[in-house]
Amino acid sequence: MKASLFVGSLIASSAAAYKATTTRYYDGQEGACGCGGANGGAAFSWQLGISSGVYTAAGSQALYDTAGASWCGAGCGKCYNLTSTGEPPCTSCGTGGVAGQSIIVMVTNLCPNNGNAQWCPTVGGTNQYGYSYHFDIMAQNEIFGDNVVVDFEPVACPGQATSDWQQCLCVGMQETDTTPVLGGGSSPPPGSSSSRPPASATSSAPTGSGTQSLYGQCGGTGWAGPTACAPPATCKVLNQYYSQCLD
Repeated sequence: MKASLFVGSLIASSAAAYKATTTRYYDGQEGACGCGGANGGAAFSWQLGISSGVYTAAGSQALYDTAGASWCGAGCGKCYNLTSTGEPPCTSCGTGGVAGQSIIVMVTNLCPNNGNAQWCPTVGGTNQYGYSYHFDIMAQNEIFGDNVVVDFEPVACPGQATSDWQQCLCVGMQETDTTPVLGGGSSPPPGSSSSRPPASATSSAPTGSGTQSLYGQCGGTGWAGPTACAPPATCKVLNQYYSQCLD
């Protein structure tokens, strides 16, 4: 699969956030996580957009599987919050987008280095623009920019994404390596499950009671659940659709 519009990443100075390049593609196929009809059939329709603000993407090898697998990689079904920096990786390879805009993506495919070296690096390497990670978002039109560089971090998948993932052939069959490797001292991404779907907009004033566990949802307009997080986690607004307890 060739990357056609945006993704990639370089370790940032922050312990939590990392940078990546992005592109977009659409080939209509199930991809390397088996999310479609059997025997290489068409992709499930939800791969073009799981819910408002939640999409699927092909990850570069370090996001898909650090041990080099090309089917049912350890990264299949994992989710990431992408926040636009507003800038493309170079002046001639995209127009960027609106800084600060965020989406969540679930990895359902591999963007291999072979044939895509411009964007999709090998594990431990960088792409043509100096980034170690890349997300190739499945979309027929621009989502939140043209080849925009993003800050990204692993998050628990929203409820609808978790439900959709259960349809894929690779459920329970993923490799077990630590994917991705996000720098020294970093822990693996949290699990891809979440019992609650994202809310439709940003929460500005918590209204729920009780305490939410680590990686649980804690905010969003219309969110009636817990808004306080069990220490040491704090409630962080990931985008206009979802707030989550993170440490």
